[in-house]
Amino acid sequence: MFFSIKYDIICLTALPNSKTDVITTEREFYTISVYVDKDENLIGIPCGESEQYGIADIDTVLVLKAPYTEEQAEQFIEQVFDACYTKKHNDANPVSTIERYTKKKGFVAATSELTLISLVKTKNTYSIMPTFNDYEKGPLCIDDDERTLANPYKPGEMFEQINDIIMVYLKANAFYKEIAMAEENKKTKENR
Repeated sequence: MFFSIKYDIICLTALPNSKTDVITTEREFYTISVYVDKDENLIGIPCGESEQYGIADIDTVLVLKAPYTEEQAEQFIEQVFDACYTKKHNDANPVSTIERYTKKKGFVAATSELTLISLVKTKNTYSIMPTFNDYEKGPLCIDDDERTLANPYKPGEMFEQINDIIMVYLKANAFYKEIAMAEENKKTKENR
């Protein structure tokens, strides 16, 4: 476990295993999942190679606790990207990294209190994809709201996009969760 007092970054990783360790080399793309909780803490999960899925989240979780500066958030995002391909996805474990982190069974339950931002980094661009939390299916990508930045981006540009997504989607997800809960309560009362 890695902990940085300077940025409140926690890195939880599985113990080294010669079967899952990977030598980092330059790749065509890197993809990360950044989950945002109700307190706007950032939970980053990098990807790695997977025999079963091609590419999937690895057993590494990095956390940046709010409040944070633009610079800290952008450094955090780059740190999560840097962790990509540092090991292989654990194909033997059917439980996802976010399920293990949240200690909730099932991907939908594990992500129900979080907003997912999916990021992809290539040689020339960054793609930032917000998601909407469907409380029956889990996070759904909002293709119409994909944002792209040049690689490298100017200081503050990545934070501006991430912060905008947090302001819009974190609030919207909370609102729609309340509506879904109200509808469920209404159905429960009607069935009595």
